[in-house]
Amino acid sequence: MKDAKVDDQDTLRSLSALEERQKIAANKVPGVRTVLVVLSAKGMVFDVEALRHRILAVYPDSAIFFRSTSGKPLGVASPQSVDLLVDFTGPGQRQGWFYSRKLRRMAKFAVGRNAGLFRKRIYDRVFDEAGPVASSLPSDFLAREGVAQREVLALGGIAVVPTASVTEDRSKTIALHLPPLAHE
Repeated sequence: MKDAKVDDQDTLRSLSALEERQKIAANKVPGVRTVLVVLSAKGMVFDVEALRHRILAVYPDSAIFFRSTSGKPLGVASPQSVDLLVDFTGPGQRQGWFYSRKLRRMAKFAVGRNAGLFRKRIYDRVFDEAGPVASSLPSDFLAREGVAQREVLALGGIAVVPTASVTEDRSKTIALHLPPLAHE
């Protein structure tokens, strides 16, 4: 895609979104039947039903369970073993000392944020927002949470790439580029 010469900005945006979606699809975990999502205590960009919809789009036959950062189930309690753990717990959020280790023992595959207590070593894939990516993250807290949560979902193979976007209104300029009408 990068080799082709494309001048249209809309086409470039669509092609980059398609490339990003393909990269995320490569992270898909095979054989997922149960998913446990640990929600962030400070701010959630997606509501529970939106997360459920996005996860079911990638893992259609899976059962999805939610927990708070403190470990309380939201809705139906999760089983003692799950196939995929998605942990949105961020740095500075209160959590039990070894709760991340307990979550890791429950899951066959774990993705999350580097929020301390050796998560970088115990989780399979970790988004480290304090590393070299820190300078490119937005300074607004909710926007920063949005980027971090999208990256964690991408590590689990769950795409949150917009498929369509609103383009600028060109209705007034289109007529200027048309050839004049022939008068008879």
